[in-house]
Amino acid sequence: MDIVLTKNKVVLIVLSSLVATGLFSCGGGSSSSADSDSNTVTTLVTSVNGDPNTICSKNSQCIEFIFAGVAKMPQTLSQLATPWTNTSTNIMTTSSIAYVEGANNAFVYSSQGSVFDMFVIPTQDVTGFPGQGTRLFVGNGLPTTPMGTFPVQSGTAAYPYYEALPGGTNPAGTSVATGYPAYVNAAAIGISPYPLISYVPLNPVVSGAYVINSLIVGITLTGAAWHVEKANDSSGNYYNPLNALPNDACFGHPYNQQYHYHAYSWKCFDQGTPGKQSPVYGFALDGFPITGPRGADGKELTNADLDVCHGTTSVITMPDGTPKLTYHYVLNREYPYSVGCFRGKVNYNLALGPDNPPNTPPGAYGTNPFMKEGFLYPNAASPTTP
Repeated sequence: MDIVLTKNKVVLIVLSSLVATGLFSCGGGSSSSADSDSNTVTTLVTSVNGDPNTICSKNSQCIEFIFAGVAKMPQTLSQLATPWTNTSTNIMTTSSIAYVEGANNAFVYSSQGSVFDMFVIPTQDVTGFPGQGTRLFVGNGLPTTPMGTFPVQSGTAAYPYYEALPGGTNPAGTSVATGYPAYVNAAAIGISPYPLISYVPLNPVVSGAYVINSLIVGITLTGAAWHVEKANDSSGNYYNPLNALPNDACFGHPYNQQYHYHAYSWKCFDQGTPGKQSPVYGFALDGFPITGPRGADGKELTNADLDVCHGTTSVITMPDGTPKLTYHYVLNREYPYSVGCFRGKVNYNLALGPDNPPNTPPGAYGTNPFMKEGFLYPNAASPTTP
């Protein structure tokens, strides 16, 4: 891929890379349409017990078979009877969640604060997507929305839930490939900046319904990433992350130092004009927009209104203010909350950043230990079959 960057773009890439000192990332029912506002959502619908992990279907999120195998993901999700989850109704009550305390801005985790920009390059194409142009995201992975206090502090309400779950590889100058010691538990994971660089098609085309082959599913305009809605415990069971683990007040937390969003993340985003269509909040790895829950009529789009990948086609207002008829994913209160599968193919090699970005430790050379978690992806549209 031959992307021509201006001096300003190069400066931003260098800045985001230089400040990146951390590594790595994480991993129902329906209701009728209703008015939606971030302040009126009191319940969320979780995944059903036994929800398939690798089969694409409504109210589910499907993961690529080999990726699921590497992650030792069972065929189905389990469900925990946490204080905020009613396992009989699959309803989670937001007021009962033991949120991670704190509301820190990005300067708490980096002297540079949140670094992020989006560039539109219509004359250059992502490899595998001829004629579609490029949308480029560059930043340091820290959002403009408030973040909780991580590592999670002992004695807080959220601590027992994080203490009970595995923390993964400790990325203190290392990667998955180096074999460095793992965190003692999930409570010990902090937040660090990292090189967020993502190339996606500018004008993507719907071509199927494809399983997800990475932890990251999209990039937000607040400067962070959305992750898949899967989380494991020490016994190898997988859950809807929010069912098992409370997030911070903006429904985010870190995994391997990378802060990312889950579930009701749009609570902390710009809600737009009440009674009007929700804004675009970011883009999926296939290039399609991700909007808030309100449709063109100002009413909440439920899973019943959406397709198997948790999206729909309508005229939306793009971030530059222009209207566009396009497929788009929808954030709402029902599992899987955002992207259930991809409607366009993905070049994961470019969507998850180049290999050997700045600050790549020697043991991880030849990979991207940040957005790609050390995994290798072909520089092509995936899947390669029709």
